[in-house]
Amino acid sequence: MSLNSGLPVKFYGVSHVTASLTSRHAQLGMETFDEDGNKYVWMYNDCNSTLPPGYGVVLQSGVSTAFSMTLSSVTSADIVAGVVKHASIPTNNYGFVLTKGIGVAEALLTIATNVPIEITANGLWAHVSNTTGNLAPACGKSLEEIVTGASGSAYFSVY
Repeated sequence: MSLNSGLPVKFYGVSHVTASLTSRHAQLGMETFDEDGNKYVWMYNDCNSTLPPGYGVVLQSGVSTAFSMTLSSVTSADIVAGVVKHASIPTNNYGFVLTKGIGVAEALLTIATNVPIEITANGLWAHVSNTTGNLAPACGKSLEEIVTGASGSAYFSVY
């Protein structure tokens, strides 16, 4: 079977960010994969700040679209929709966020190697604590030690 079947194929750069959508852009909620098999979804930044790489995002409540994202302002209170991986996504812009695969986690507190991680306040990450009564599920696992205020590799499975 030939890969040149004549069917149209669209390729999307997962680090692409834009302020307006045209017919050439992905549609909100569209999923795509990169060459390493990481999975992404196209979302809109409805937050009042830029979303930097390594931060987790949650779905914005009370908006007209199901794919508007924001940072969580409450520790362990929201379900993660994705993780910003390649490029910062400014306010009122569109971009891909990682939903499954290897990415970067920005640590609120030091995270040991190979432990489950959860979203905390303002999109940062921490190890899952069974003693604090947190309600957020684990949505990733650290692949290395990540010290407070730094970023490091983690595997994510969210959305």
